[in-house]
Amino acid sequence: MPMNQHILLPQANELGQRCIHAFTSLVPASLCAFYRVDERLEAQDFLLYRMTAQMHRAYLEHYRHLDPLKPLNCAASGRSVVSLQLGSAQQGRRDTELYQGFLQRNGVCDVVEIIALDNHRPIAGLSMLRDASLGRFNPNELAALHALQGLLELAARSPFEHPDRSTDERLQGLTSREREIALLLRDGVCNKTLAQRLEVGLPTVKTHLINLFRKVGVRNRTELVGALFL
Repeated sequence: MPMNQHILLPQANELGQRCIHAFTSLVPASLCAFYRVDERLEAQDFLLYRMTAQMHRAYLEHYRHLDPLKPLNCAASGRSVVSLQLGSAQQGRRDTELYQGFLQRNGVCDVVEIIALDNHRPIAGLSMLRDASLGRFNPNELAALHALQGLLELAARSPFEHPDRSTDERLQGLTSREREIALLLRDGVCNKTLAQRLEVGLPTVKTHLINLFRKVGVRNRTELVGALFL
């Protein structure tokens, strides 16, 4: 599946693609998600590899808070490469079972998180997910990911040292779906492409746009992009 979300900063978009390519070339993965970490230690502005929009939307709306590998938990672990097994051991049984159920329904059997740090604070991350055809990550593969993590950290510090905080603040008032639409509109996509990316029909796209324009207080796409990104 094509990568179907865009990171906020153009240079970070390129960084995400390069990181996904480099990591999966060394250690195969079925699905990946590259993201930046905001000041609240929440993952934002995902770049997806082979992950459906439906799965990602379900994660954001229903399972993000149960994720044992979310940036806050990874930071608390004191590790920069965190396995699902290690992360799950740090949270309650009920939350672990619910999250494991979500993964299993999407054919995922294992996950590892690679975190880039700046002064001990997470600034970016890469989720690598595997299905049964690849099996669980073995110790040698985890060691290889540890070796690459330092390169991810060096690369990530440059585009994330001076993020556009005003843009972040303007986007915080939007839902995850509204943010996704706004980022796609910033990239100049047409309604047909929006429908394909969101996996909805054109009438639904038009409804989303009307609601988003009303929420931001603008009349059209040009005004929306100006209000949120300029």
